[in-house]
Order: sequence, then structure tokens, then C-alpha cells
Amino acid sequence: MIGIFSLSAFAFAEIKDFGFTNIHTARIAASDNDDSLYLSRAAFTIDYELTPIERTFNILPFFEYQHNIDSEDWWRREAGAEIGTSFFNDIFYYGASFQHVWQQEENYPVELLEETTEWESRFVITPPLNWWLFEDVLTLHLFDEYTYDFTRGQATFNTCGATIDWNINDWLTVPFGWKHIDRVHDFDADTFEFSLQLNF
Repeated sequence: MIGIFSLSAFAFAEIKDFGFTNIHTARIAASDNDDSLYLSRAAFTIDYELTPIERTFNILPFFEYQHNIDSEDWWRREAGAEIGTSFFNDIFYYGASFQHVWQQEENYPVELLEETTEWESRFVITPPLNWWLFEDVLTLHLFDEYTYDFTRGQATFNTCGATIDWNINDWLTVPFGWKHIDRVHDFDADTFEFSLQLNF
């Protein structure tokens, strides 16, 4: 389905803009489980405008590396692409990604597959808040992410949370916030996150 949609987008779209982002994140677990990670994500952002329906779609090929801070070893790698679009003056965003995943079970306290393919949907609300003096500096995002594992044939994660982006300048953003990770048929976790996002 995502392949058919991508072909349609290429056939009837024109590139409006493109860029590159590199995000480095420290994820600190609020509980005692082994959930403190360092994440590094690299993504190309391509904005396509579908002229027949006058809508802009974002296509984001990405690679993500996750390193377990406690075990001092990597435990998850992802490679894939996300397609998404915004609605109502960028207040709502919906994206869906198709990704291949490599994992190391010994570095995480949940039964994992060493290699699998996932579908992840992402819904983000960006309220148009009035931050007074910080109106152009701080941005609030409320989000929910749902992950389905094709190999297992079941959902594996449902993650929700809130982040605030501190927009320092055009090329540097500092997101920070809270995330609740619901592992379907397994334990939940709450984490605090602090990131550095480089925009090119």
C-alpha cells in the first residue's frame, strides 16, 4: 500500500523543499527497568506538493540507532521511510512509516525478534499556543505512535507523550519532554527525553 501511494506521489507531485535532520536523544527511564537509551536518528525530508489535490506531503527516509546506556551496547537499529501530511494550518499531522528493524535481545528485558519489519503510524497535535515573549521560540507537540510487527502479526508498542521544541535558530532545535511507552502484552515505561536536533 505504501509503495503504491509513493508511486502516485512521485507521478503527480513536484518537490517544494528538501532538507536533512540529525537528532541525538538521551532517553532516561523514570522507573527501575532497563530503558535508558541514547538514540541517533538521521532523516532526509522531502516536501512534495500534489497539485491535483493541492496538498503537501513529507517523505522522510531515515536511519535510527539506539544504544542501551546500562549495557553499553546497541540494542535496536531501524531503516525505513515515513510519509505524512499536515492539516488545519499544521495543527494536526499524520504520518505512517514502513521500517526494517534489527535488535539484540540480550540487551533488553523483553523477548525480541532479532530482525523484523514494522509499520508505525504517528499522530501529532501542535496547539497554536500563545507563548508571549517565547511565541516563536517554544512549540508544544502532543503525540501518539502505534507500532505493528508484521513478523509477529500483532501490535508491539503504543507510545504517547508530549514534547516542547526550543527553536534556537534555523539549524538548531532542542526538544525535551515526557513519553509513556505501552508494550502490548508486556510492561509499560515512562521516560524523560532531551534532544539536540540539527537542521540542514
